[in-house]
Amino acid sequence: MILVDIYAPSVGNVYDFQLDEGEKISAIVEEIGELIGQKEHSKVVGDISELMLCSADSKRILAKNLTLAEEGIQNGSSLFLV
Repeated sequence: MILVDIYAPSVGNVYDFQLDEGEKISAIVEEIGELIGQKEHSKVVGDISELMLCSADSKRILAKNLTLAEEGIQNGSSLFLV
């Protein structure tokens, strides 16, 4: 498990998440999208599977078919959910 900061520009907030670095990014994106929706008391508009997780450090979109570990995401990384 790693601890990361995830900024969601659509709601203008940063969230701390503890994530399994061995889980596929596609599953993590869906879970994060749902959790942020619950936290903000709003429903995600559109297809939640179209959300993308991006690395703020390397300024790139993370591949959904890889894991966080395979993408080099480590404890303390900053990510964007767009």
